This record gives sequence, C-alpha cells and structure tokens, in this order.
Amino acid sequence: MAITDNSLFSADCNQKSDDKSQHDAVDPTDSKLNDDSDNYGICPECGGALKLIATRRGLMLGCSGYPKCRYMTPFVIKQVVTIERMLEGTKCPECGYPMAVKSGRYGQFISCSNYPECHYVFKDRQSDDIPCPECGRGVLQVRKTRFNKVFWGCSNYPDCKYNLAHQPVRRKCEKCGCEVHIVRKLKNGKKLICVLCGNRINA
Repeated sequence: MAITDNSLFSADCNQKSDDKSQHDAVDPTDSKLNDDSDNYGICPECGGALKLIATRRGLMLGCSGYPKCRYMTPFVIKQVVTIERMLEGTKCPECGYPMAVKSGRYGQFISCSNYPECHYVFKDRQSDDIPCPECGRGVLQVRKTRFNKVFWGCSNYPDCKYNLAHQPVRRKCEKCGCEVHIVRKLKNGKKLICVLCGNRINA
C-alpha cells in the first residue's frame, strides 16, 4: 500500500486573522469561490465547514459561518508524494537510511526514505548530461520563462536555483577543471567561456 508522506494542504489551527485580513476577504459564501463538495476540514472554533477564500494576501481557509465566526488561516498547498516501495539492501549515501521508490507530480523517482530530514534524490546521470556547477547533484535542462524566453536551469530546482541565459556545453576547463562552458558569439568569433573562471577558448 502506498504511503502518503505529505498532505494536500495544511492549516495552522491556532492562527487567526486580524480584522484587516477579514476586510480584504470576499464573502466566504460566494459560490464562485467555494464548492460544498470540497472537504477542507472543520472549523476548530465553531465546528462549521471550512471554505476556500480568495483575499488580497492569497488563498485562505475561512469558516463558512462568517460573519458569526471569523476564523481564518492561510491555505498552504503541498506536493503530494507517496512511497511506493522500499528498496531493500540500499543505503542513502548522505544519511544511511534505506532508499525508496516514490511517486509525485512529475512521476516516479528514487530518494531517501528519511525525508524531510534528508533531501537526497538519486539521479541516473547520462554521459551527455551537463552537471550543475553549483550543487553537483542536478543536471542543466532547457526551460522557458512565462515570456517564452529560453534558459537553462538545474533539475534540482527548487533546492538549487542555478540557471544560465546561454547554451551550456560539457567541456572541462584547462584552468579550473569546471566541466561547464557557455557558447557565446563575440566580435572575434564563437567562444566557449567557462562558467566558473571565465576562461575563453575557441569553439
């Protein structure tokens, strides 16, 4: 049986909103924002159903008994990750706990069963992959911004936010040993520039 190690959402039941945030909120009974079929839990103050509410500060969970009950708390979305099976005879190289096959938003992956204390994720690196020069765990992957601009970012995002605006290539630098260069077209020709020390060679 799969084990869920993170819930879909969490709410701090001890936290209340102030009058200002209540004024920022729209009416919790608005049918456009709330669906009776959604189960967001029970209000810890009056026992009423909690509703999803849009405010200027973001999504909140508020009591459906508003304004009689003014309970409100931030709505926090978390990624749902399930442990499919433990890998017997394996050990995490960082903490020594067994490794596990998990499934999440982007499919199956192998990582340490000691999460969140340990964040190790196994990467089956191919020979043509370009390693991230910052964290050393992820590989550089092509991505696009919301404005359709291409860049290269670490596959270990959001733990590693390293990115490049120019195309990377895998080549060992003769000066510092870094394995990543970027390709640039300069006035004196096409160059490979080391991302670590800036050493330039002809492409």
